[in-house]
Amino acid sequence: MSTKQLLAEIERGISALQKARALCLKSEAVAPKAKATATKTAKTAKVPAKKAAKGGMSDEVRARISAAQQKRWAKVRRAKNKSAKAALAAPAAE
Repeated sequence: MSTKQLLAEIERGISALQKARALCLKSEAVAPKAKATATKTAKTAKVPAKKAAKGGMSDEVRARISAAQQKRWAKVRRAKNKSAKAALAAPAAE
C-alpha cells in the first residue's frame, strides 16, 4: 500500500468518525430536552461515582496495609511455632 493510498484511507476514516460524532451530538441535544421533566428527579438522585486514579493508593495507606499484613503473618508464625513446640514436648513427656 502506497503512502497516498494510506493517507486516503485515513482521511476516509476521519470523515466517517466526524459524521458519527455529529450524529451522536445531535441525538444527545434532542433527547434530554424531550425527557427533561421525566428524568429531573433521577438526575438529582444519581451522583456519578468518582473514579480513583490509576495506582491511587497513597504511601500512608500502603504502609498501613503492609503493617496489618505483617501482623497477620506474625500471628500465623506464632501459632505454627507453638504447635511445633507442643509436638516436640509431647514425645519428651512420654
